[in-house]
Amino acid sequence: MYVNPDYAKYVAQSQALVASGSTEATRVNAMKSFPTGVWIDRMDAIDGGVLNNGRLSVEGHLIEALAQQKARGGAMTITFVVYDLPDRDCAAAASNGELSAANGGMVKYKAQYIDRLYAIFAKDAYKSLRITLVIEPDSLPNLVTNAGEGASIAACVTVKNNNTYVEGVQYAVGKFAALSNVYQYLDIAHSGWLGWDNNRSRAVAAFKTWIGGIKNGDLSVIRGFVTNVANYTPLDEPFFNGTADVVGTGGTTQFYEWNYMVDELGYIDKLRAEFVAAGFPSSLGFMVDTGRNGWGSGLRPTASAADVDNMRIDLRAHRGNWCNVRNAGVGARPKVAPDASRSYLDAYYWVKGPGESDGTSDSSATAVNSEGKRFDPMCGTGNIDALTGAPHAGHWFHEQFLMLIRNAYPAL
Repeated sequence: MYVNPDYAKYVAQSQALVASGSTEATRVNAMKSFPTGVWIDRMDAIDGGVLNNGRLSVEGHLIEALAQQKARGGAMTITFVVYDLPDRDCAAAASNGELSAANGGMVKYKAQYIDRLYAIFAKDAYKSLRITLVIEPDSLPNLVTNAGEGASIAACVTVKNNNTYVEGVQYAVGKFAALSNVYQYLDIAHSGWLGWDNNRSRAVAAFKTWIGGIKNGDLSVIRGFVTNVANYTPLDEPFFNGTADVVGTGGTTQFYEWNYMVDELGYIDKLRAEFVAAGFPSSLGFMVDTGRNGWGSGLRPTASAADVDNMRIDLRAHRGNWCNVRNAGVGARPKVAPDASRSYLDAYYWVKGPGESDGTSDSSATAVNSEGKRFDPMCGTGNIDALTGAPHAGHWFHEQFLMLIRNAYPAL
């Protein structure tokens, strides 16, 4: 897997702030060598440089991936996050993006974003690379639950009525599907979002329709799905499963709310079975983002207990809290085929690098900045789980980074 030098540079910033020669410095240094996703979260990110905070361009990353492939031998996988839909992030405000459908955003998205990426990925020079794409996090799941079926958020209703997300994703997937060395994963949220039976069944039906509309009903046009992107849901709750006594007991109902999917492994097991039953190929694969779902702090339970709230490793006050969460830690290390019992689990991967902020905690930052980012109340003091002192989404958050490596599970 490709080691992102941009991420390593941010880690180096934190390394300069910890005591040289300390155990913490050793752990910080080790973080430079882990593979992380490359987020293409606006058009300027394609070219990199000054307009993208000094990061490499997309071609710069591909050239570096070729160098790493040559140095290390064998196949090389590099993962990009395609994330610039018009009216993006309709259920939140931390990263609404630069494009608006009302102002010609879809035309720009197709011509100046997707088409440009396609032209780069299609170059013969990069044919030896395996390019993995995580397509538009949070977009289609928002249509499942936040556009009238469950909650009704005005911005999500608008993008649903205008077909913005579906049109954009279908265009992107259809375009990239022509490249044999590109493998696409659609975001399928996480167990604390689409885990409920009714949400999951709606999601399976909707994704079948959306994906089937790309290439004459061919459901193999994507490689699979990615869960838990930039989120904190554990891979596994070690002391219990999602049974009626767990999700329905008095104290715990406040947390699981009758959602039988209490962790990501159970969620992908159920999703895989239901997608295949709906007609998806048995080759359908899953990735799980484990960059911040380790929950290895000193508060981590070590044994079962009578009350589930006393033995769950997910320490959030509410499963829906997603912004710079306290007490979280780095999770399972990136690994291909990490579970022999789950052939459909393609990889654990750090889609979002640990230490990259989820959103600013500055409640005065209500105006959208040049990156299409602003304050979301979920990142403020009103959310008991959110860290203070956080910068805008995607920017380096030193204090969060140190917390995540201190609380890593397994320990670094």
